Amino acid sequence: MSPGRAAALILAACLASGSARAQECPGPQECCADKPAETLAHTAVVSVGIVLVGLYNVNEKSGTWDADYYLYETWNAQPGFAPQTEVVNEVARLSEQFGSLARRDDRCIRSRRIRSTLNSPLNLRLFPFDRQHLTLELSDSWLYADMARYDDKPFIHGVDDAVYRQLSQWEVGEKLHYARQKRPFKWEEGVWEGVPPVYDYASFTVLVRRHTTFHVTKFFLPLLIIVLVAMSVFWVDPNDLASQVSIGVTCLLAAIAFQLTQASTLPEIAYLTLADLVFAVSYLTIALTLVESLYSNVLARRGERERAIRVDRLCRVAFPLGLIALIGVSLLVSLRAA
Repeated sequence: MSPGRAAALILAACLASGSARAQECPGPQECCADKPAETLAHTAVVSVGIVLVGLYNVNEKSGTWDADYYLYETWNAQPGFAPQTEVVNEVARLSEQFGSLARRDDRCIRSRRIRSTLNSPLNLRLFPFDRQHLTLELSDSWLYADMARYDDKPFIHGVDDAVYRQLSQWEVGEKLHYARQKRPFKWEEGVWEGVPPVYDYASFTVLVRRHTTFHVTKFFLPLLIIVLVAMSVFWVDPNDLASQVSIGVTCLLAAIAFQLTQASTLPEIAYLTLADLVFAVSYLTIALTLVESLYSNVLARRGERERAIRVDRLCRVAFPLGLIALIGVSLLVSLRAA
């Protein structure tokens, strides 16, 4: 049984035993608060839960993603309290299909199905071999952490099976990770004696890993072929400068045109990704093949043809090894920065 189905059965049982709903509040009056209280008799502990049933439109350039989820909140009933839950990193509320509120014993249980556009900072330094943490963060918008906090354990959390088939570009992790923390909010109006109030936050995070087959076959493989073709100048006679330059310039222009066609898939960010570094290494390698061609041609025109041939033979080994080394350094730089 999926987490969403299990939670739905729990709520159905609660609704069956609940009292009649008031017009202004869809549930028992003990679980409603027409106006949130300024203070509470006891610290309210809210257990929240998320069941993710949809994950769409992961946008690297804007750092946003769309989530379709069930939000559950459960707490001990007390006068003047009902959670004023805010989705902290919500960019836009796309829809809220329904809401229900029920009471079981002394516990209130509220559920809502929401679809939101959320913002999660993405670390794309390892693009296109990156993994991302997509987070949904909650907080009470009314009460401070000393009056209302989240439970250390979630009420329910899980990922519906349908989510694993919704993203062709990403592989979705098997479960949601829950965490809570307290953070001050220094922009609160009316801060006493310069001390900012502290709010409690709960977060649910799903790990997604980018599928690499597309980028390897349509990104790295063509670029590698272009660089290897550029290295073919080492097998051209040193006196044939026109052919060597023609091959090198053609490969350089092909690499530039290839990057321009791939620009839509590369994120617009302030730092260099692994893909950017690979392109830079490729440009450097092709440029150096042109420099080597000019050098060997100069040696041949000076009458040092045998020396020019030896240089070409050395470069046949040195350039591939140097290319591998530079790509390895680029990978290490990206790993350390990630």
